[in-house]
Amino acid sequence: MKKYCFWSVLAVICAIIGVVQLPWDPSRFGGVFFLALAVGCAGEWLMLRNQQKHKAFHALSILGKVLFSLFLVSFIAIQGIIIGGMQSDSQASDADFVLVLGARVYGNGRPSAALSARLDTALDYLAAHPNAKAILCGGQGSNEPVPEAEAMFDYMVENGADRDRLLKESASNNTIQNITNAREFVGTGDRTAVITSDFHLARARVLMRRGGLDPYGIPAPTPYPAQRISVHCREYCSILGLMLTGRWW
Repeated sequence: MKKYCFWSVLAVICAIIGVVQLPWDPSRFGGVFFLALAVGCAGEWLMLRNQQKHKAFHALSILGKVLFSLFLVSFIAIQGIIIGGMQSDSQASDADFVLVLGARVYGNGRPSAALSARLDTALDYLAAHPNAKAILCGGQGSNEPVPEAEAMFDYMVENGADRDRLLKESASNNTIQNITNAREFVGTGDRTAVITSDFHLARARVLMRRGGLDPYGIPAPTPYPAQRISVHCREYCSILGLMLTGRWW
């Protein structure tokens, strides 16, 4: 009876967390993530309840426990990677170019809070390192009025950046393409670093290294504490995808 109770309670907890996060766009991924977990837990509860009726239910209940265990271990391990990678690298202070990775641009053309935090971090870096340049990375999403790089450029110029120190990479749709396209601006021997949200930094370093650039990171703060659950769930899925496809190492 207790094992039935565990899975049903876990399903309810995951469902509540998921429903709470669904209405707010920045946390919607977390809502979907936890609702999927709720469905899985409810399915395990159902298999256990019916395992005496048919051996197939018993086999599925065992499979469910194995899959959940693998998920739990991988989730904890990857969260350790994410949290451990949120610190700045001292070598980043020597960069000739900093890649500023894009994020959501609203319908009015203004950067989202996450993107603004990255741009503010870039403004601080350029002010402290007068010889460095910033490569603003980001194409145009289906729900964005302009390419992210264009909105990023406007924001930084409005906030005092020298436009001659800003380069725009506006043809990409994801981080891998950001880095690949940004390489065209970087000369042989130039040192590079990446500016992105703190939770994204561990993955960005790996992609920088695989793209042939220096894998040094500068974290921008995550603007909303309530967004943490969602972005860490999304980052878990992204890193797991890289690992499963052999692109992490």
